[in-house]
Amino acid sequence: MLDNVIYRKAKSMKVSDYFEYKKCEYVYLQLIVTKSNRNTNTEQIASLVNKMFKKTNKYICQASKRLIIEERPKASFYIHITKDKVQFYFIIPKIFQNQFKTKFKEIWKNIEIKEVDNIPIDINSCSKFDLHYKYDDSLSLAVDKRNNDLLNANMSIVDMLEQNESVGIFYNFIPTSDKESNYFKSKTYKNAIARFKNGENLKKSKNYKDYSIVIIKNLIDFINGLLNSFFNTKQNNQLVLNPLKIEISYSTKRKGEKAICKNQTIIFAKSNKKEREIELSNTLANTFKSISDNNELIVTEITKNIDIKRTIINHTTVNKTTIEEDSNFINMPSTEVIKQFDMIEHNKCLELKAPACLENGEVRIGKVKNKENAQEIYFSKDDQIKRLGRVILGSMGSGKSYFMANSLAKDIIKADRGLVDIDYIDKCQVADSIKAIAPKDKIIEINFNDPNQLQAFNYNELTFNEDDDIYYKVNISMQKAEQMQLLLDSINDDTSKLTPRMLRYFYAAATVVYYKNPNASFKEIINIMKSHDNREIIIDKINREGQLLLSDEIDDLRDLDKKNSNGKIENYDSKIDGILDRVAWLKTNLFTKLAFNKKADNNIDFVKALKENKVILIKIPEQYFKSRMIRNVIATFFLNKIWISKQIDSSTHTELFFDEIHQCYNCQLLMQNILVECRKFKLTPTLALHYLDQLTPKCKSSVLASGSSYLLLQGCDVKAFKELSHYFEKDGYTETDLTELDRYNALCLIKNEEKGYSSFICKLPS
Repeated sequence: MLDNVIYRKAKSMKVSDYFEYKKCEYVYLQLIVTKSNRNTNTEQIASLVNKMFKKTNKYICQASKRLIIEERPKASFYIHITKDKVQFYFIIPKIFQNQFKTKFKEIWKNIEIKEVDNIPIDINSCSKFDLHYKYDDSLSLAVDKRNNDLLNANMSIVDMLEQNESVGIFYNFIPTSDKESNYFKSKTYKNAIARFKNGENLKKSKNYKDYSIVIIKNLIDFINGLLNSFFNTKQNNQLVLNPLKIEISYSTKRKGEKAICKNQTIIFAKSNKKEREIELSNTLANTFKSISDNNELIVTEITKNIDIKRTIINHTTVNKTTIEEDSNFINMPSTEVIKQFDMIEHNKCLELKAPACLENGEVRIGKVKNKENAQEIYFSKDDQIKRLGRVILGSMGSGKSYFMANSLAKDIIKADRGLVDIDYIDKCQVADSIKAIAPKDKIIEINFNDPNQLQAFNYNELTFNEDDDIYYKVNISMQKAEQMQLLLDSINDDTSKLTPRMLRYFYAAATVVYYKNPNASFKEIINIMKSHDNREIIIDKINREGQLLLSDEIDDLRDLDKKNSNGKIENYDSKIDGILDRVAWLKTNLFTKLAFNKKADNNIDFVKALKENKVILIKIPEQYFKSRMIRNVIATFFLNKIWISKQIDSSTHTELFFDEIHQCYNCQLLMQNILVECRKFKLTPTLALHYLDQLTPKCKSSVLASGSSYLLLQGCDVKAFKELSHYFEKDGYTETDLTELDRYNALCLIKNEEKGYSSFICKLPS
């Protein structure tokens, strides 16, 4: 029978088949602050730590036949200090990282959160010291949300550190249940405070001196009782020899009202010598005296290895701190602390995200860094908003011209928009830079110092054909006369006054001349004002119908005739002397004199050129036009030609660059009208200035009312910020953000369809 029995080997069982201990997975987050930082609500982080608490049975679950036990989570805060750098880290359970990130951003509005691999210290290869309460846990450390006293004191260790040395402060926060907090407040705290008020020594570790004090106190209590019995003293008068009662501090009083979030605090010190590590640790530990109150923190060396990922770190004391006491530890440096210790890793400026509608477009602004993210940002591509102006504000050498000539121009040409650059700065480097990147077949170059390229002073875009209706001809002639009157007015000669009567004569002469020949030179207008014979010759060439329609203008011209004593007709020069004086200025420069004399037969038709999206480079180099007034006349002439052309045909989008327009008074007068109407005619002006107050008050008002976008480049005068402060301050930007900009960065205020105006800091394209 036994021979038939089959013996089988017993099957072994693995413990892991039935039990699993699941460790909590942590992420390491580096927090980088800005200068505008506040710590008034950091106790909310300790409160969030407590919200991770779950009852023990919640950490145990069954999956199939396996029993899974999860490790309790915790959160830690670490400050790493070297001579050259101070950094801040949080160690957060991975499953709670979103909640903590949200809370960090709520408390520190402008914090950058960066995920890293680890904290920058090997904790078990350096000296470690445990910071724990000297007295009973019921007594509190000092609590004041209004200051950075502890962190400020901690930072003083920097002066003592040498190269290749580092120290760190590690705060471990352990989730604490409401039940434990309530028990502490209702039992432990009340009993301890009663003993403290009664003068008892609540020191956790007592020495001989402490025990002597206890014996003396007990002796006094005995004598009190004896005397009270002997004299039969009433109970309310029985304190004969009792010492003075001790009052608790404001912070200790509040400890009985706040939730507990248990804490472990460890100091790390790394140096080449053990003695040096001890010295650094003791010095850093002493800085915690800045928050001493009824309680204080003392230091004990940890001689064994520790595991900072454990919920309760081994070989380290647990302190029953309140969330308010923990807020002392969870502090980011304020502006004052960063100014004093500039090695603290921080972002100099407030970093805000640009609206999503600016993430796509044709014309780049640059890269926006927002905390841990980066965006490539463009000017709005909205059909209406993209026609509004731009204003680039910056000091000399800030990169205004480079940004216009390289980044803006490149993108504008790529987008197949027309581009006009009026350049009278130095040697016209902006125009030359644009020329270098533009396709040759798109370039129209007008060197006003080149006799072959300079244009006649004639608005030839306003023209007519010989067979056109007479009314159309007269209308065009009158429009051209009106524009020439504006050009004449741009010759700012303080010694000559243009009376309304003088302007009437000029207007009449220009209308008659242009009716006869729309391409006539400026000189021909002046000639018929100066000479009776010239007037009569041109009037005689006008047909009868034309003379009837221009009778008022002809009468005005004949008003310049006078007879001398011999009965000969002469010219009444005194009636037009202001005009002649101004025209004389044009003859002080060779090239304006040539433009004055030249007919417009070979002038470029700006209407046609802009419709073809040409790149028109108008160069007025200072070395040839040293008079600011002459540069003003030429620039005004071309600006007006562009504006007239866009009013005639606005079928295509044209960009206009104008650097330092404040140098040209009459251009500002014209620009103040252009800015508020440019959207209708698909013209986008880009103005480069030092600050807005360089403009005339009316031109400045037009800029501000036009819906323009603004770029304040690094080195920009703070006046520029003040002029736009009501926009920037609503987003939290201050003058400090402008002054702290890195080179080739800009504080931007950009018009967009999503938010109206959005402000952010941008690195300009290289």
